Amino acid sequence: MNKGQKETGRLSGYLLLLLICSLVVSFCSASAETKTDGWTVTRAWEKYKNGPPADPNFFPILVWLQSPSNAVKYKAAGFNTYFGLHKGPSAGQIETLKAAGMYLVCEMNEEALKHRDDKTIIGWMTFDEPENFATKAPLEVNGKTWNYGPATSRISAKDIGEMYEVIKKEDSTRPVWLNFSCGVANDKYHGRGSGWKNSMYPDYMKAADVVGFDVYPTSSVGENTHWLHARGLDRMKEWAGPEKPRFNFFGPTFTGKGRKPTTEEFRTEVWISIIHGTKGLAYFAHNFKPKFQEAALLADAEMLAAVTKINTQVTELAPVINGPDSDGVAVTVEKEAVPVDILIKKYKEETYIFSAAMKQAETAAVSFQVKGVTAAGKVQVLGEDRTLDIDATGKFKDEFKTWGSHVYKVVKN
Repeated sequence: MNKGQKETGRLSGYLLLLLICSLVVSFCSASAETKTDGWTVTRAWEKYKNGPPADPNFFPILVWLQSPSNAVKYKAAGFNTYFGLHKGPSAGQIETLKAAGMYLVCEMNEEALKHRDDKTIIGWMTFDEPENFATKAPLEVNGKTWNYGPATSRISAKDIGEMYEVIKKEDSTRPVWLNFSCGVANDKYHGRGSGWKNSMYPDYMKAADVVGFDVYPTSSVGENTHWLHARGLDRMKEWAGPEKPRFNFFGPTFTGKGRKPTTEEFRTEVWISIIHGTKGLAYFAHNFKPKFQEAALLADAEMLAAVTKINTQVTELAPVINGPDSDGVAVTVEKEAVPVDILIKKYKEETYIFSAAMKQAETAAVSFQVKGVTAAGKVQVLGEDRTLDIDATGKFKDEFKTWGSHVYKVVKN
């Protein structure tokens, strides 16, 4: 998209918002300025004939490298997409996912190309974590093979670019997804080997239409590092550009070198990510300790319930999350050492505030000021079965416990 096209798109967006504001009367004043971050669900997916649904009600919720035999169980837990298939796709796997109502992002192999007209496949993938020093199995794409030996060097941006071009030449109707390591957010990560510089990421990210990264704070980084999700998403927006959709991984059952997150920590990791612009939630559902479990999430009743609840809530709020960002809300914390990040959305005459504590310490009180409110009313705390009072000046308060997160809906008076 050239500069002129971008400016025309922005102008059209503002004219549409002005028209909407002129037709509705909202509890929160329509004069509150609305802004966009250069992304809407339609602009991201509409150009792909066989890509993710260009539907405001769709938000990608993916599970990594799981057996299709469990697709019905993952569907029941709120997932809508499989991300990768071990040594696949192979015969019958795509049909199994389709029967379960699952989408798929996968490698472009011979079996996958038999289904090039099947809308079950919504994206292609290349090497996972290409910037890492590690032995990589050969990758074949449409007859071209890339071979890698011992862990003496990373896959180059040039090779990733070649893979991207081969895939796009074969099928440009789907986006190419590329996932990076935790190094996107964690500067102390040594897996990328010597000589790595973060300035190298933009060249890699050119070779993808959707970019992501994985970081598992409590299991592989350390305590009080949940904010790494925010850093990684913010960096990808800078390195890949605001127009390119970005996603990130979570490890609700992964213990790695440390421990799995608590259900509250996991929930806050998700809301931190949505606040900082993720356009897809991807889950690493494996575990390796005390024994290997591919579908560890399905065997963990407490975490599965938490994941199902958050996935359901995100799906219900998809039309809100997929809309343009807004403003008109200010937040004040009692303890400055524990900031609370927020994301504001306007949808059907109501204001939604997504909020999350960014540090590991209890914050007793947080105040919100909503611009344009002229009468006292109620604020719904979504997913928590409670309401708060908002006064005639637009002010309301709430409490945040350790790693607390809340979603508010300022209801129409």
